[in-house]
Amino acid sequence: MEMERFPTCVICGQTGRTKYTGLSDWLFAVPGRFQFRECPRCRLLWLDPRPSPESLADCYVEYYTHEEPPPGDEPARPLAVLRDRIREAILCGHFGYRHLHRDHGLCRYGGLLGRIPLLRHRAVYDDLGERFPVFADRKDNLLVDVGCGRGDFLGRMQTLGWNVLGIEPDPVSAALAARRGIPVFRGTLGEAALPDAAADQVSMSHVLEHLHDPHSAIAECHRILRPGGRLVISTPNADSLGHRWFRQDWRGLEPPRHLFIYSGTTLGRILDRQPFRNCQITTRCSLARGIYDYGLALRNGRTSDVPGDVRGKGRRIFGMAESLLCALGRSAGEEIVVTARRD
Repeated sequence: MEMERFPTCVICGQTGRTKYTGLSDWLFAVPGRFQFRECPRCRLLWLDPRPSPESLADCYVEYYTHEEPPPGDEPARPLAVLRDRIREAILCGHFGYRHLHRDHGLCRYGGLLGRIPLLRHRAVYDDLGERFPVFADRKDNLLVDVGCGRGDFLGRMQTLGWNVLGIEPDPVSAALAARRGIPVFRGTLGEAALPDAAADQVSMSHVLEHLHDPHSAIAECHRILRPGGRLVISTPNADSLGHRWFRQDWRGLEPPRHLFIYSGTTLGRILDRQPFRNCQITTRCSLARGIYDYGLALRNGRTSDVPGDVRGKGRRIFGMAESLLCALGRSAGEEIVVTARRD
């Protein structure tokens, strides 16, 4: 695999100091030893040396998006009918998906129910979170998902009435998405050369950390968004409790695929270079217990992925501590979540 040196910070231009050395790819066994630098001014973390753009595909040969997608239907549960009615009411009354059904009796309450975080979270299929958009009731509505993988998110949104487009450079993942009937451009967002002001929303879910040039990626997202269109980004948080606790054993580093690790501050400085408005940067702690399991396994010398039935002792306390810090306004969650709108 061809590696390239990258000693300076993309935000400050400062030469980075060595933060971690001798790291291995314990998740997917890409050969080699890797190191991260940290900017002495803004504290951005980045991989140096890093895979060149031409050889980056070698890091994804065994990646999880090459697996077949799970079944789309939720398992039957008690009170499932009530759950579905509440979901319909929130999707319709709060998010504007009125075309999904004809009986709008409960939808008058959907706007109120959607203000309750727990109900709103459940209504939008849990992990979609901020990515779930208000419906644009136009024939030319468009959601663009950069790094769409096998198309899980776009498949869901397509069934809800959206025109969708996936951007995916990995050929295996792109083929899996295309087999599901999802339009996919195999390549980068820049290579797709979409028209100006074409998209209602552009999402990048755990993608920005994989990109060689974050400035260009954010600028291209801004260009293709319609006025008022929304950008949604999620990415690992360098200031998370997991990183502070596990340091070089933190799951979020993931060398050599993660080229940059951002904090809310460093990501905000990149976004400031584009004229977005209503930019909100928060952190989310929903991954805390899983991050704890990975970190504890690596610290104890495991060199492969953590099986689903392995649970680290203390994970519940760790998760509660991270949740408390987030509730107190600390940027301690494992994920940074950004929402912003184009002027």
